[in-house]
Amino acid sequence: MHLAIIMDGNRRWAKSRNLLKFFGHKQGVTALENIIKISPKYGVSTLTVYAFSTENNKRDPEEVKDLFSLMATVAKKRRGSFVKNGIKVAVLGDLDSIPDKYSNEMRETVETTKNCDNLLIQICINYGGRDEIVRAVERVISKDILLNIESLQNNLDSSLQPDLIIRTGGHRRLSNFLIWQSAYSELYFTDILWPDFDEKELVAALDFYKKEKRNFGK
Repeated sequence: MHLAIIMDGNRRWAKSRNLLKFFGHKQGVTALENIIKISPKYGVSTLTVYAFSTENNKRDPEEVKDLFSLMATVAKKRRGSFVKNGIKVAVLGDLDSIPDKYSNEMRETVETTKNCDNLLIQICINYGGRDEIVRAVERVISKDILLNIESLQNNLDSSLQPDLIIRTGGHRRLSNFLIWQSAYSELYFTDILWPDFDEKELVAALDFYKKEKRNFGK
């Protein structure tokens, strides 16, 4: 099963507790690590998460810097455990626009885990669905091949299509996440803020998915 998650609500979680935004993001990392740990138990073979969107760059520069620093730190700190547990990490998005001191740690984790095969984690960083499609078109043109559905899909950051997309935090929209790949994904929305998303909430989402009849337009 391919599960994708829009991890929304870190800042509101922190605000509700009179904490700095950074602590909300740190707790969000803890929630993600817990979901990664239990995902294989529920048949998840691919987990794609929305960590930082192209639109997030419009936030306060200090918050953006803190987010990149946090992601780079986690990438470095967890690298060994990813390999130990057979977790392959891929990054979707434009890493070239991120300062090298952060992006290099992410690239190193991708390289170190490339042969792992127990669980694939795709982390969307500096990612936007529209931007991904534009970059895919540019790749097709640069290869001088016919632009069609197949060639475009094969030149996306990832052609893998989620079975289920979960969005936490109460909003009912995709917010530029996997625009192409989500064409036939089931969508599950919850008011739970991401730092509070746990195994119980994951099970509820998976139970919803099991009840859905998927006919892909047929």
